[in-house]
Amino acid sequence: MLGLVMSCTDAGESAPTAPASATTTRASALGSAFVVEPALMTVPTYDGSGQAVHPDVVAFDTPWHGARYWLTMTPYPKSDQKLENPSILESDDGVTVEVPSGLKNPVIAPPRNSKNYNSDPELLYEPQTDRLVLFDRLVEKKTNTIHVSTSRDGITWTPTRAPFWEHYHQAVSPTVASRPDGAALMWYVNAGKKGCMASSTDVMMRTASDKSGLIVDTRWMGPSRTDLKIPGYVIWHIKARWIPSKAEYWMLISAFPANKNGCHTDDLFFARSSDGVHWNAYPEPVLRHEDRNWTAAAVYRSSFLYDADSDELRMWISARGDDGAWRMGYARARYTSLLVTLEAGQRVSSQATTVFRAPAVLRGEEP
Repeated sequence: MLGLVMSCTDAGESAPTAPASATTTRASALGSAFVVEPALMTVPTYDGSGQAVHPDVVAFDTPWHGARYWLTMTPYPKSDQKLENPSILESDDGVTVEVPSGLKNPVIAPPRNSKNYNSDPELLYEPQTDRLVLFDRLVEKKTNTIHVSTSRDGITWTPTRAPFWEHYHQAVSPTVASRPDGAALMWYVNAGKKGCMASSTDVMMRTASDKSGLIVDTRWMGPSRTDLKIPGYVIWHIKARWIPSKAEYWMLISAFPANKNGCHTDDLFFARSSDGVHWNAYPEPVLRHEDRNWTAAAVYRSSFLYDADSDELRMWISARGDDGAWRMGYARARYTSLLVTLEAGQRVSSQATTVFRAPAVLRGEEP
């Protein structure tokens, strides 16, 4: 049973179909790294909008309580933070998703104070206790509080606990990488008082005090500052995993151009690390926002799984389109091809014949 890194085959898997308006003619000197080009998913949300962000996924070799894939996300129609409450979905293939039978979303209730809001869910599996673990972030006027909830069946979730908190927007987008042979690590983005309008951010790291890999009943030591930076960009949302077959931590990073109008035109980047502190971040995006109509405004917090047998990187993407709507999508890339392209400084997706323009800035897209 795998809680983070999946083992799967392509037999019987159907690829999602991209909308015609998002399809463009491409040519690449190195050939496309994508096995399945980024394409939209249909996502049920408790508010009925179908607009969602912040995907994360746990995969199992065999069904766990009826499903091989368990996912989290938050609805975000019209960038409405009041609806940004972590929800749970399940899937047989990771692409066609539905609400589990017997579950009512959201699983994390809205804050009592309507001026506060939830955000940034992170979903993991703790094999030592056979339970799903959901981290998220409560945003209040002067604090970010990291919350954690657990479930032994994916349906019933415990009341949240608060492992720690930080001042202002100093704990954006928490992400945890557990491993069977050592302490889990947690990273998050310190965006200071300015949050979405920060001109620079730092990626912080905490280490679990429990050396067996537990992520719930542990204290989080630290924090310490990592050296993760992307020249010319401000790191905003992150997703990390430990990849046993490579003995590395990997991270997908949503980042926006520095000296611009805040976090409104994010691209998606990739980074690697052997220790979680020192990172090799590639300056060329994995996904550029302007290459597709449904990502035209921003490629936001996204998640991934790696299958060493097929050398495939599977990505669950969230983005805001040229119509201002938030959506989730899915893609598969050959990791070796992707890495060769990034290390050569080449565009992963060659310049599209159509460049999609971001809409006017809307309220939202803040922490």
